[in-house]
Amino acid sequence: MFCRNCGKELIGAPEICLNCGARPMVGTSFCPECGAPTTPLTKVCTNCGAELAKTIKGESWKPTAAGILCIIAGAIGVITGIVVAVVGGIIGAFFGAPWGVFGVPTIILGIIAIVGGIYALRRRIWGVALAGSICALLGPWAILGILSIIFVGLAKDEFE
Repeated sequence: MFCRNCGKELIGAPEICLNCGARPMVGTSFCPECGAPTTPLTKVCTNCGAELAKTIKGESWKPTAAGILCIIAGAIGVITGIVVAVVGGIIGAFFGAPWGVFGVPTIILGIIAIVGGIYALRRRIWGVALAGSICALLGPWAILGILSIIFVGLAKDEFE
């Protein structure tokens, strides 16, 4: 195995190249199989025929920020929904109307936002993370959802 950043031969499968300090599969300058020079646009090494398209991309802060915002907005939504359900149930007991059911949609949206936030933190299934961001937008703290949607949208290529 060769470092894709500096081309130095590596023993085993190290996490960091001891020659340049980069992750061995992050660069695009050398073939990981034979060490021949390549370009960022090269899909197959012309020297040995190894496939080069599988590079590890750097991770940004955007999915992490989106996940945290989704989880916070979802937790606020769940707490708000529970309060509305409890207070609505108490009020409904006096007036004979089922006011407690108005908290259920907020609880459901909050749970979906929390799940989407977890997927964003793990950088898995972009659609679920986006759905969680949208549900965070529909909750009581819409600004958190707006920011989360922006961050998830900008980091789409970081998701599996």
